Amino acid sequence: MHLRDYLSRNCVRIDRTSHSKTGVLLKISQMLAEDNDGLNVDELFEAYWRRETLGSTSIGCGVILPHVRCSKTKTAKTCVIRLIHPVDFGAEDKQPADLVVGLLIPETAPEQHLKILSAILKQVSCPVFRNACRQATSHDELYRILTEDITEPSAA
Repeated sequence: MHLRDYLSRNCVRIDRTSHSKTGVLLKISQMLAEDNDGLNVDELFEAYWRRETLGSTSIGCGVILPHVRCSKTKTAKTCVIRLIHPVDFGAEDKQPADLVVGLLIPETAPEQHLKILSAILKQVSCPVFRNACRQATSHDELYRILTEDITEPSAA
């Protein structure tokens, strides 16, 4: 299981306009609604906002993983945003978020939800992967990085 299995090219962005938690969650909602016919931006935003009020989806190191289940989607989807202006999401390590992985899961697939979260966490836990994402200068370059197998260099 890999992030690329749930990611489409049009759900990858380098964002220069989001400056707040609200703006980031709205951008995730817009991207996933555009990529999934029949999904409503306002409903998605409300779901992401409710989830965030339960507790921060920050995983530290400048990464957040907003995730919700939705009855109106049949397949799991992700979107990835590199923020030019990092946003405070209340991370325990106090680092503002500049890498966002939004996850949308069918409501009927709680096991899949946990498996995908685990796979994404493994991928974004790699400093080499995070740094490569942060160095990307275009949507296409970021998409290429997200769909490659980037791992830690092996110890010599």
